Amino acid sequence: MILAGAGVIEAGAIADLHRLATSGNIGVANTFDAKGLFAWDSPHHLGTCGLQSQDFDLLDWKAADLIITTGLDHVFDTELDLTTVLSGLTTVHEVKPEDLKAMVGKVSSANAPINTLYAKIAAIAQPGFVDSSVPLHPARAVAELGQALPAGGLIAAQPGLAGLWVARTFPTPLLTSGEPRRVVVPVQNTPGESLRVAIESARQGRTTIAVITDPIDSLDRELLEIVRKENLDLVVDIWTSTPDESWLSVEDHRRNITNALSGEGQKIIKTPVNLLLTADLIAIAGPVTVWGELCAHALNAIQV
Repeated sequence: MILAGAGVIEAGAIADLHRLATSGNIGVANTFDAKGLFAWDSPHHLGTCGLQSQDFDLLDWKAADLIITTGLDHVFDTELDLTTVLSGLTTVHEVKPEDLKAMVGKVSSANAPINTLYAKIAAIAQPGFVDSSVPLHPARAVAELGQALPAGGLIAAQPGLAGLWVARTFPTPLLTSGEPRRVVVPVQNTPGESLRVAIESARQGRTTIAVITDPIDSLDRELLEIVRKENLDLVVDIWTSTPDESWLSVEDHRRNITNALSGEGQKIIKTPVNLLLTADLIAIAGPVTVWGELCAHALNAIQV
């Protein structure tokens, strides 16, 4: 099996990873900072890993003879302790992205890739994508963002509940070598980091959507004021658990996002999202590991 990180994108080694997986019948999972390495329906795509405690168990990686890691960001690896987790399952071998090409034809799997995790996540996400409830199903909110984001655009999601749903369910198209990432969710829960990433992206001329959750702290308010003052090509979608009687249907979200991207609506919008449905993800893949305490605290606050 292979676990690939954002370094593969940065090294322009996506095509080499594809050749290795195809020639060797190997399944590839990506970390959540490397979404888009494979098309969602590729037989080699195992989904996004490193978010919840049972990710690798659901893929039965303990039965693998070898796990190849490539392109893992040092901060990402340190925060999630991925090397230790994977070493507890089987033999782990790290390969630099630039060395993937040399491995083509030399490494193979006798078994077809297992996709249990992807299937279980899809069982939640796919009905959620078409759910017409208000407050919105989180997967529906994510899908609307994906449909509205133009080519070359970026979505930056806040670590925590918003980041979890974006990382889990955002349907990224296949990236090509040299193409920038379409989704960024900071690994570390540094205050204001997702908004800072979004602001810098917008300043560089990329159409950008930032996704954050209520309550808004003082630092986020300062950053939102920068968005207003500079009139950046940046839409901020604030997910809130507070009921909003002005919302008549799920289509309001797409309309608000589309109008904001076109410059005809408010750049900073609020969207009622049913984040309590995060319990469905936890039920199938275990507690959130990457921002566990943050997510648990947020869910408790919503329930109270």
